[in-house]
Amino acid sequence: MLSSLHHFGHLVEDYDRAMTYYCDVLGGTVQESTTVDGAVEVAFVSWPDFRIEVVGRRERGTYLDDLIDELVEPAPYHLAVTVPDIEPTMEALQQDGYSMFDPEPVEGLGPYVRAFVEPDDVPGLPIELIELDE
Repeated sequence: MLSSLHHFGHLVEDYDRAMTYYCDVLGGTVQESTTVDGAVEVAFVSWPDFRIEVVGRRERGTYLDDLIDELVEPAPYHLAVTVPDIEPTMEALQQDGYSMFDPEPVEGLGPYVRAFVEPDDVPGLPIELIELDE
């Protein structure tokens, strides 16, 4: 069902401090970054063998509010894994009793679509499914 690790996600309270830590202190390089409605900062910080998605909410008021609220409650981290075909994977998880946060895959940062398993349904780190556009 799962192919590989895509990224490790970190929801941070202080985006600027986290970016200084990951880039200046630990030597990561920003691969991609964006701002959602000027309220949520998102960046992929990369090293040779892995990447961290850093997400910092400066204010409420975006379509990401509900998702961020649900993700941060169990842990400020999530695990993103690649799957060859996201819709059958979503269906298989739903048949096993795990609901999806969004009923359909949504566009992610970068060339992929994503879907989160409902964080309240997962007995561990929240899981984000990633289907790469290839």
